[in-house]
Formats: sequence, structure tokens, C-alpha cells
Amino acid sequence: MKEVKTKYGLITDYLNLKMHDSDQPASILLTGHTELETPYGTLIPQYEVEDLGRKEHKYVLFHPNGTVRKVPLQDPQNIETNYGTIVSEMLLFYNDGALKKLFPLTGKLSGYWSEENEVALAEDLSLALPSGNITAKVISLGFFKSGSIRSITLWPGEIVSVNTPAGNIEARTGISFYEDGSIKSLEPALPTTVETLIGTLEAFDNDPDGVSGDINSLNFDPEGNVTSLSTTSSKVIVTIDSDTEKTYRPTEQESLCSAAVKVAVPLIIEFIGDKVRFNQSNTDVYDIADCSFKTEEYVADLSMPCYECA
Repeated sequence: MKEVKTKYGLITDYLNLKMHDSDQPASILLTGHTELETPYGTLIPQYEVEDLGRKEHKYVLFHPNGTVRKVPLQDPQNIETNYGTIVSEMLLFYNDGALKKLFPLTGKLSGYWSEENEVALAEDLSLALPSGNITAKVISLGFFKSGSIRSITLWPGEIVSVNTPAGNIEARTGISFYEDGSIKSLEPALPTTVETLIGTLEAFDNDPDGVSGDINSLNFDPEGNVTSLSTTSSKVIVTIDSDTEKTYRPTEQESLCSAAVKVAVPLIIEFIGDKVRFNQSNTDVYDIADCSFKTEEYVADLSMPCYECA
């Protein structure tokens, strides 16, 4: 087997090598102890599987310029960040070598290893942030190239208090930040009152994506103004002129578990410059200055979404 030349040295023990057009390795499965010298220390990529929680043998990935892009680690390693030393099992990097994302724990969910098993292994991580100190079990941390935190993805069930432009908000699922540390977005854990350009609304998404803390339903601009939100408990009445009025409210759909059970579909509201848009529709856009808006509580006897049917 030919040796593979990388900017980190020669790799001799491997399988399934794929190359970029740039003649740099794209992905490789290591089968022997290998050391990568990086600004974050000597990294030892995964080369064998040792326990039930880490059944999957994961590839090392590279950018076309030869810089490592993804490194699953053989054993948890201490990684120095602007927020202290964090024990990590997998790292993602930008193409200039700066740390992009850090995963404290990376098991493989299956019929034999559940999310509950994985959460049980996760340890609380304490972070001192400009928005306040938080302690929670974290799936991943995202970083800007400068090393400032970009996002936090929380394990299901974790709730933290976050200091935002709208006050302290209990958040779940994810939080994202601007590079100066101010809050860019978060996922409210409960219906939360916020002030917007069209009045007071309750922000809450009953079924958030949850894949990445970079994308959340309640968003702020750098000045702290609400730029978008989802709501299951507010409706908006738009008066265009003396004869034209339109009401926007959450809708409903059948639960995946039962056609007899209805669940709410959030109303999505975005503030784009001097306009407001509803449900991401190009036809439901209004000039805020030319219309009047009335916000009211919306109440419906609906269930939360269900994905595990009994």
C-alpha cells in the first residue's frame, strides 16, 4: 500500500483513500496510530473502535488545500479554546486550520445505542459567555475563525437561561451569536413575549429543527431588534386600508401519531427592512408604515408534535 503524503506527514496505515482533484487526500479511514500536529495540539485520529458507544469507524476528511477538515479522535482530548479547555471527541476545521466546530461526545445512535444512552454519557459543560454563564450538556460548539463562539447546540431536554435583547429567556435546542458575543438567535423553551415592529408577540416553535444551534426560530439583528420569530400563540390582524383586512394565525395539521390529534403549525413572521412578511410568502408582505397591525393571543386546543407512536 502506497504511503499518503499530507501536510501533516506520511500516512501508512489506512483504507478507502479518496483524493481531491488538487492531488490532496479528500477522505481516509485510518487503521493505525497517526499523529496530526495542529495549532490545537497533537491530534490522534480514530483508527479503531473499542466500545459499544462508538461503533462507527469514522473517516478523516481534508479540504482541497490539504488542511484537515474533520477529525474524529481515537480518545477524548483536551482542546484549548477562548472559553477554556474542553474535552472533545471530534473536531471540524476551516480551510485555514482554525477550529470550526467541537463535539464533546460523538457516539453512533442505533437500535442498540439510543439517544438516552448517549445523553447519559454527556457531561455538563460550563461556559462564561458575554450573554451570561451557562452550564448544560452540549452536542456541539461552533466557532468563528477568530475563536469567538458562533453557536451552541444543546442536547434534548437541556434548558439554559440566556440574557438577550428581549430580556432573560429560557432557551432549548440552540443559541447562536454574533462575533462580538451578542445574541443572534435562540430557541425559546416556552412561549416568550417579545416586542416587535408590529407589536407584542409570543415567540415559540413547538417543533424546532434542532440539528444545529446556528439556526433558531427567534432572531435578532446586531442592534437587538427582532428580525424573525415563530409563534403558536399569537395572531396578527393587518389593516391595509379602510376596506381591506387580513388575519394571520398559526394553522394546524394531523399528528404523525394519529389523524384524530391535531398539532399546531407555527406562524412565521419576518421583519425585512421596513416590511413584514408572513409564512415566508412573497405575496404576504406589507409595508409597516402603510398598514396598521393588531396582535392578539391565539388559543387552540392542540397537542405537541409526536414522533413515537404507541
